[in-house]
This record gives sequence, structure tokens and C-alpha cells, in this order.
Amino acid sequence: MNLDTLKEKTILLLGKSRALEKNEFLSQLEHHKINCAERYSEEVELIVEGRMLNPIEHEEMEALHKADAAPFMAIDELEKALCAQIDSAKLHMSLKLSGNQERLLGFIQNNFITDELFLRLLSLYDWKGESFFENDENRDTTAALIKRFYKDIEKNHNVQYATTGLLHLIMQTEDAALLETISSLEPIKKALQNKSLENGTYKILQAIALHPKTSASVIKSFVKCAPERIKAQIAGRADLSETVQKHLHSLNSELLTSSLAKNSCLEHTLATEMLDKHARDIALHIALDEALFALLLEKEEASLALNPSLSQEMIAKLFDCKEKKTLLALASNPALQEKDYERLYTMHNEEIANVLASNTRVSAQMLRALYAQPLTHISLAGNRASPVEILRELSLLQDEDVLTALSKNTSTPVDILCQLQLDKRYDRYVKENESFGKHIQNDNIGWL
Repeated sequence: MNLDTLKEKTILLLGKSRALEKNEFLSQLEHHKINCAERYSEEVELIVEGRMLNPIEHEEMEALHKADAAPFMAIDELEKALCAQIDSAKLHMSLKLSGNQERLLGFIQNNFITDELFLRLLSLYDWKGESFFENDENRDTTAALIKRFYKDIEKNHNVQYATTGLLHLIMQTEDAALLETISSLEPIKKALQNKSLENGTYKILQAIALHPKTSASVIKSFVKCAPERIKAQIAGRADLSETVQKHLHSLNSELLTSSLAKNSCLEHTLATEMLDKHARDIALHIALDEALFALLLEKEEASLALNPSLSQEMIAKLFDCKEKKTLLALASNPALQEKDYERLYTMHNEEIANVLASNTRVSAQMLRALYAQPLTHISLAGNRASPVEILRELSLLQDEDVLTALSKNTSTPVDILCQLQLDKRYDRYVKENESFGKHIQNDNIGWL
């Protein structure tokens, strides 16, 4: 809608405004030089149908409709146009200087302002030292935040009024600006100072600390003042700068150092310093180079065999070791090439064959070959990569361990899961199976 078409003209509002408070609505009309009449006259060129019409207004609206007195418009359409023309910088400064929290809350609950303006205004809200849902105003503000950004909010009724709603919003968003704003809110800052967090608050801080879109500045603030167990979550981030890694290490915390040792992007000089106490974790997780591999080969050969960053040269050296423990580790490593799995398969070792049968990266052709060995059946039944025909054949066996593995496997065909659910031995596993849960949800058939 082009508001210029109403400039210097008169409108009639029947009922009340919706997105804007009455004074705000009239102020916006005045800003655009649009007059608002209290009753109908021949000067009225547009009749706006608002909300909560009283009986007299209803009768007047019907009469004006019947008389075709002027064009009609819904209040939402006009308010959407008015909100689109708001000077964001001017409004932000006005609210910041006035400290008018009632007016601020009105805009925060306004669905027609832009997301960018919403986040700027949210940063001005005074939480009064309380949590997201601790008083009515805080609850309304938090609900407005969740409702605006939560995906498929219409499928999740009232999620905006639950602490888990805020947690799920953080986990599902890809908006770095949203995460930065949430991280700067008073309840989050207060929680960071609390060393004994309740579980719900801890999960929110954890979600921010682990989110791939969380900015470096937020991570820096968390490292500075968050409880140690949140810092431990941060210590495992692959995008953690060398400076932050060294800072966390300098805190001389066993928990933080252990988390750093599991970081795939641990700085190699720092890793070398930590080898005496944390060689196994470093060998398992770090992105290897030849120098570090050579250092670890003497100490943690089997752990190195599980590292996902092994080069072909490194794999060859591990094969040369010929230790069964190392070969079993290689067989379970999902980062090897098919030729490496073939080499392991041709060793004709039952233990190695069983491990290969559980590896989701082994080819379907090899899994079919492994099926000929009965000792691999449990592993194949639990492998998401097992061909469907193998899973169906395994379901015909009267082996409780095989059927238990099938009950837990998300690749097991739904018709087999439905049959297994009828047996109380597997009922719980089937109900906990994510694929079966999605089937129930999508087909709306309910639990048996």
C-alpha cells in the first residue's frame, strides 16, 4: 500500500488498532499527514475496519457498507504499511532516551516491524533482573521473540510460552544476529555469572556455546565469565582461535584441558605440550600432520587408527604395525577408502569381519559378502548402511540379539518395526527409534 495516496486525506477507524497502540497509531498517521475522523462525514475517503467493534460501530459499518460510502480496508493492511515506513534509527533513539518500557513493549509485540528493528528494540528492554518467564512483561517479551523467529510456529502451539521454546529456537536458527542479540540479553548475562545453573538455563547457554553461527565476540564473552562446564563446551569448538585455546589451557583446569585435547583443530604446538597426559584423546581427534603422527605413533598406535584425518601414507604405516588392536580400530574408522576395507576383509579374520559389518562406510557389496558369516549378523542388524534385503532376511531369524539391534536401527523398514513392536521384548526400543517416531507422527496412526 502506498501511504502517499492518503496524504492530506481523511480516514475513519471503526473499532481499535491492533499492532499499534492508539496514540502510536494516531502519531504515525499524523507523521504521514493523514487525518483520522471520529465519525463519518463526506470528507472521509477511506473506512478502516479495526478490531473489537462495539455494537454501535458494527451497525455503523454495515450501514456504510450498504451505502457504499467509501472504500473499506482492514486495519492490518494499513498498520503494516505504517510500520514499514517507521524510521528505525529515530524510533530506537527515542525509546532509548525516554526509557518508556510500556511503549517499547508495544513495539516488541508488533508483528509488522522488521526483524532488524525488533532485535534493536529488544536490546533496550529492561528485564528487571529477572529471568525470561519470571514476570508477565518478561514472558510477553520472550513470547514475542520466540513467535517471531521460531520455524513452523503454527505447528507448535504455545511453544513461545515455554523455556524449551527458547532453547529450540536457538538450536534451529541460522541467524547470527539473532544469536548475538539473545546472548546479550540480561537473563543470559545473569546466568553466565551463576555457577550453579538449573538444567534448563544450562541447556540454553550450552546451545549458544556450541552453535556454529555464534560469533567470536560472544564466544569471547562466554570464555571470560561463563561457568567452567560451559567453557569446556567451548573448548571443543573447531573454529576456536589459537589465542582462546591457549587462554583456556592457561587456566590449569583438568576439565578444560581434557576438552581441548578432543578438539580436532587443536593448535599443534599446544598439542605437543599436552601429549604426556592427553596423548590418547589427541590421537583420536586432532587433524594430523606427519610430525604429530610420528610423535603419536609410538604412544597411541590404536587410537591413531581411529583418527578421521589419516592420510593414505599414515594408513599404510598403521597396516605395517600388524597389531590386531590397531587393525580392528582401522576397520571401524569411517574415514578410510574402500580399498583399505578390502585389504582388511581379505585378512579373513572373524573379529575384523565383525567390526567391518558395523561400519556405515563399508560398501553394500562388502556387507552382502559379510552376511555369509553368521557372527556378523548382530552388527549388520544394527548398521544403518546395511542393504534393506539383508535387514529383511535378518528379521526372519529367531535371534533375540539380532532382533534387538533391528529394533534400534533407524534404517529398519517400518513394517518390520511394527511387527517387532508387538513383542514386549522390543517394544521400548521401537518406540525410541527415531524413524518409527517420524512414521507415527507423519501418518498419525498413534501408538499400538
